[in-house]
Amino acid sequence: MAYILINFAGDVHLAQAVKRYLSSQNVASNIYMLPDGDEISVALEKNNERKGNRLIKDILRNYLDSHNLIRYQITDLENILTVGIPKDIDEISNLLMCVCEICGWRVTTEEELLIHRRTHWI
Repeated sequence: MAYILINFAGDVHLAQAVKRYLSSQNVASNIYMLPDGDEISVALEKNNERKGNRLIKDILRNYLDSHNLIRYQITDLENILTVGIPKDIDEISNLLMCVCEICGWRVTTEEELLIHRRTHWI
């Protein structure tokens, strides 16, 4: 029996909705999900094992498109599918950087930001 893991990048509500949708499609023999979890484990029917990833990916894409969730992308890594909204690298780097609220200068640590702020007070 082939298993596929689907991760929803923290979106528990989407994971629950997709689990219900997958259950209605009759392609899986079992669908497992922990309560309040963002991952679904799908055990495929014997006749669907060979084309499993492609089949599940198509079902996911149909669900996302039919619910106008076009920003979501499906990433495939062997038997793990990740469903989520990709982030822009600038957006991620803003989370990792400290920014001076006076001039917008970016530094990597709070300590560097404190040192930089002193230049505005001279």
